[in-house]
Amino acid sequence: MVIVIDGVFFQLYRTGIARVWRSLLEEWAVSNFAECIVVFDRAGTAPKIPGIKYRTISPYDYNATDADREMLQQVCDEEGADLFISTYYTTPLSTPSVFMAYDMIPEVLGANFDEPMWREKHRGIRHASAYISISENTACDLVKFFPQIHSNLVTVAHCGVANNFSPANLVEVNCFKSKYGISKPYFILVGAGSGYKNANLFFQAFAKLYSRQGFEIVCTGSGILLSPEFRDCTWGSTVHMLQLSDEELTLAYSGAIALVYPSKYEGFGMPVLEAIASACPVITCPNSSIPEVAGAAALYVNDDDIDGLADALCEVQKPKVRDSLIPAGLEQAKNFSWSKMAKIVSSALIEATLFRLNLKEINLIIFPDWSKLEEFLGLELLEVIRAIATHPDKSKMTLLVDTTNISDEDADLALSSVAMNLLMEKDLDVSDGPEIVAIGHLNEIQWQALVPYLRARIVLENENKEAIAQIASPKIPLVQIDSLSEFTNL
Repeated sequence: MVIVIDGVFFQLYRTGIARVWRSLLEEWAVSNFAECIVVFDRAGTAPKIPGIKYRTISPYDYNATDADREMLQQVCDEEGADLFISTYYTTPLSTPSVFMAYDMIPEVLGANFDEPMWREKHRGIRHASAYISISENTACDLVKFFPQIHSNLVTVAHCGVANNFSPANLVEVNCFKSKYGISKPYFILVGAGSGYKNANLFFQAFAKLYSRQGFEIVCTGSGILLSPEFRDCTWGSTVHMLQLSDEELTLAYSGAIALVYPSKYEGFGMPVLEAIASACPVITCPNSSIPEVAGAAALYVNDDDIDGLADALCEVQKPKVRDSLIPAGLEQAKNFSWSKMAKIVSSALIEATLFRLNLKEINLIIFPDWSKLEEFLGLELLEVIRAIATHPDKSKMTLLVDTTNISDEDADLALSSVAMNLLMEKDLDVSDGPEIVAIGHLNEIQWQALVPYLRARIVLENENKEAIAQIASPKIPLVQIDSLSEFTNL
């Protein structure tokens, strides 16, 4: 099994999505899943994590997306890729893919979908056979805007939070404040440069504070510039525009009165999680995915309620309120971890490699000893497939055929021969099933994912004992050929 990951996002940006993928790769690097993945490194921009395999490929260019798809398909073929997933909206021509949905901001807020980035996003959505979303809300929005996607094809994997986001002590906080010349109590805004982040609500509410000269403001992240209107709102107060490392950011959270995050839409809301993990109270809006992340550990205001936010800026300073929010936030943060996300994502990717098996409600498996094909096995296969083809639940059935000790070509020929013999029989209609699928070679991880879907193993006289022993799963019930007529989906 080979799953390729296009590390294109590391070439394009260094924002939260890069944090997500670096964290996932670090988790996988110390697990056996690392044996299954290859990261396509765009011109050497991906982080080099020991234990992860890389292949350097050419950088991405939004002006040459057609050529990039052809190139991706070529390297997927060379790597023998079973599955493709991109860190950001790239797609091969034919290799099956899983789409990672971070948010549906362009669709919700209205974007120009002729722009290459969003055009490629929609192409990736249409190409995918399965989806992973970083929040329940994003999953719902994905299905809403692309109703052809069935909700059971979407796996939700919440983001995690790094261990360094934790409560800092007073000495560390004071050193941070001294370094950046912060001398008064302060509110913190993170990544407030985009319009949907709704930073203007904070500044308008801050202007209403009677004692605003007694506070400072820390703005961190890229893109935010104080307009004359915002400067008027903060007259008499110092605004610090800072670019902080993760280590400094957790200190900034720990020392703040509150993180103010009045966003209109989030795919997840990483700053909210990082803040509560750092013992920082949060004031935010009950929009999109934010309540999934903050739970009851935040003060919520509507995203257009200036007076409500002004009241919250005062409320959050009360010891009783802080003594409630901070421990609630620390407890809420325990629900999120990168190890948990990595396990969910890897499981979803492994299951996606099994889609070719066309699994249904009733999945049966046989392990023929192909070395005895000419002597006895052909008649036994005919008997098994006839029993399934005449079963009342045949439309709900998939018969998986192990082919580990025979070439794909010979297996196809043998199964085709059996099928032709059955088609020549009178009164046998196979137009609505069953599915008969040669498994080929699965690795141990894939077998572990497949076993829960198997209803039974049909016992043959001529079985591949070695292949059966490799699975060694007592969880698969056994059924005899002559008992298949009594086997139902009840």
